[in-house]
Amino acid sequence: MNLDDINAIKNLDRGNAAVSIDMLPKQINQAWVEGYSTNFPDSYKKAKNIVIAGMGGSAYGARILKSLYEHELKIPINLVNGYHLPAYVDKESLVFLSSYSGTTEETISCASEAFARNTLVSGVTSGGKLAEILQKYPSFIFNPKFNPSSQPRIGVGYMVVGLLALLSKLEFINLTTPQVMSTITFISEKGVLLNLSSKTSDNEAKKLAQNMHDGIPVFTIADFLEGAAHAIRNPINETGKQFGLYFTVPELNHHLMEGLAFPQIAKKYLKFIFVESNLYEMQNQKRMKLTRDVVEKNGIETQIIELKSRDKFTQSMELIQFGGWFTFYLAILNNIDPSPVPWVDYFKEKLLK
Repeated sequence: MNLDDINAIKNLDRGNAAVSIDMLPKQINQAWVEGYSTNFPDSYKKAKNIVIAGMGGSAYGARILKSLYEHELKIPINLVNGYHLPAYVDKESLVFLSSYSGTTEETISCASEAFARNTLVSGVTSGGKLAEILQKYPSFIFNPKFNPSSQPRIGVGYMVVGLLALLSKLEFINLTTPQVMSTITFISEKGVLLNLSSKTSDNEAKKLAQNMHDGIPVFTIADFLEGAAHAIRNPINETGKQFGLYFTVPELNHHLMEGLAFPQIAKKYLKFIFVESNLYEMQNQKRMKLTRDVVEKNGIETQIIELKSRDKFTQSMELIQFGGWFTFYLAILNNIDPSPVPWVDYFKEKLLK
């Protein structure tokens, strides 16, 4: 597939994934304005711990929150990817219920436990049973008008910034309206260089997809970008319909480097993408360079993505935006509609029987 053949791409993209990806700045703006307008009782600001229940794309906000703000949060925060809340959750806990569709069974199960323990409750959703539940609580219940694909993973602006807006309003994190507006301006300008109209010769996302579509992309990142890397790995699977991984520095330096020797055939398919940032801790910047050296010495191909924005929040959004387009182009090169998730749908259907 020619990535500059816009008409052919649009014919394949029957679910309007490209339109949704291009609307990320508008998703962020809507999520921030509406989410930050939420009014909370004073009791919510006195929570002793925060637990966020969410699955898949609906958990991106929690992962990015932990990566960006864990070191400044004054109370513990935990992400639940399952049916049950931790035993310590009680009436002094603040439980955020996160489900784009509002029908995620694991999140609904956690909601029942939160009510049974009389916790503080908030959440982010666009509808379903969860929207009915959250009507009684201060929450961000949104109309996903800037996500015509209706795919949660492509409505990432809603799920990430919606949660951050609520936590900012509660004064648990320091994220301001000027910061968010600056981020929107940056990614709006950046999007012009990545979208369908941008020629492959000038489009880094298209070029990376061309390089990666016949291999196994392995994203390598550090510290504050771990949450954003998760929000790329999942769409490699769901959108690109391709196997992909991510590893974090410094953790990978304690095991992965010794696992690159065998099987030899893996070296034909593994392709490491190093995400570089001048905002990493200095020691991690050094580790990234040394890690790339080790990977190349093992005969494995590497690529670099260099983030350009000025602050950590914007770099996280910059990487998510890049990942959205990169995984979209993977799907196009794999000659498949990026939106449907037939195996996930099959699994859910069988699970109900």
